[in-house]
Amino acid sequence: MLIRIGSNGFWARRDSPSDSLNETARMFNQINGQIIVEIGSGIHGRLAGNSILTWAKKTRARRIITVDLDAKQIDDVKKATSKYKNVEPIVGDGLKYLADFSETIDLLYLDFWVPDPEGTLSGTGRAEAYRAAFAAAKNKLAQRALILIDDTDHIHPWKHTLIVPDARKEGFVVIFVGRQTLLMRNATPPAVR
Repeated sequence: MLIRIGSNGFWARRDSPSDSLNETARMFNQINGQIIVEIGSGIHGRLAGNSILTWAKKTRARRIITVDLDAKQIDDVKKATSKYKNVEPIVGDGLKYLADFSETIDLLYLDFWVPDPEGTLSGTGRAEAYRAAFAAAKNKLAQRALILIDDTDHIHPWKHTLIVPDARKEGFVVIFVGRQTLLMRNATPPAVR
């Protein structure tokens, strides 16, 4: 499907990421994943996907950790997930959290926003920050880990520009691309249909 770009350089209309979130949840269960770390969170409505609700409802995760700098976003997540005892909403810097995390991560979901450095091409800040997130997490990712990156249906440089090549060098295979991109380590590339 073609995605029209509006005069502001962003999508004129986009599809919901629900299909990719559901497929990632299915694969997480298939690898018997235990820990999900989501950097960037919130309850933003159907077209945004509300990933934290997908993880809570559709995975068998022992821990679902979601980190965001915005206290309001975390408060919204706390309210929406109050009945799920495995969800741990945290106000904090996701990159620092990843650097300090000491357990094994089965699914790393990246959906955070950073500004671009002054005078750089739009998207440069996100590309560099996502690369930094992978660098902070790569030694903590399980042997069959999944990495899901949101908003990859955008021109380069963007969230996926640097992290995807870095992850591929570390043995990750791209499973699908589009609104979101999913990578998996030690995976056989899916057959072309």
